[in-house]
Amino acid sequence: MSKPLTTHAMLVTLNIGQWTARKHDKSVTAEVDRAHAAKDGGRYNKLLIDKAALDPIDQIVGAARQHHYKVTLAWGDNGDRLLIASLFMEFAQEMRRFRSGIEQRVCTLVNDYPRLVQEARKRLGTMYDPTDYPDVSEIRKRFYFNLEYSPVPTANDFRVDLSAEHVEAIKADIQRVEHERQDKAMREVFDRVRKIVGKIHEQTKDEDRRIYDSALENARDLADLLPALNFTNNPQLTTVEADIRKLLVPADRLRQDKRLRADTAKAADAILAALPWR
Repeated sequence: MSKPLTTHAMLVTLNIGQWTARKHDKSVTAEVDRAHAAKDGGRYNKLLIDKAALDPIDQIVGAARQHHYKVTLAWGDNGDRLLIASLFMEFAQEMRRFRSGIEQRVCTLVNDYPRLVQEARKRLGTMYDPTDYPDVSEIRKRFYFNLEYSPVPTANDFRVDLSAEHVEAIKADIQRVEHERQDKAMREVFDRVRKIVGKIHEQTKDEDRRIYDSALENARDLADLLPALNFTNNPQLTTVEADIRKLLVPADRLRQDKRLRADTAKAADAILAALPWR
């Protein structure tokens, strides 16, 4: 029997804000429409500063979001995601690293901002408009990285002063929603298995297909996460973890050994065939 979810999991919400350095240019948009005899033909957004200055921030933000979605599971409709307590320390440490990396690169951007604005005068030509540019003191405020943690709510948390009949009905509804969310979260876990094992199957079933190291690396990462993500102690998922680990042979061996490649494709296909929630 699995433990109550409230004792070994929490909800986490990640909110990241960025300055896009893009501005809708109504004048140029109108010019394009006139040149092509169009009406509402599109929307021209100019890039206020060199894209290369924003790329380092974009890359870390992307990595932070990717890790957030990798370690957590969908829960509710407002951005909350389920984080298993055993993964909290690693998750928090990685998020601190991402936040620090973003802050450092934002500092670089702020320091370079006056120069980037001056360079934009030449790069944008007649599209340059000094009123498009916020003051340097405002740039830093456009970036933020917020994590919010909260407990997983349960029906027992509902203590509003209503009639017993209404309270019980609301508690029953809360329990129903919680069960639906647990099912959805577990479905996401099996979907990850289907996607990652599916890649291995695609790359090994055909001798002419290229086998990428990343396919095996992703499978290894997933197998390492599955014990924590299996918060309902689903026995099938425990079996799947063991079966995935049997696929984890070096990619070079799969490329060189045709029989091993065929056996791996067959084993991956068997895992896929047994998965629920198709």
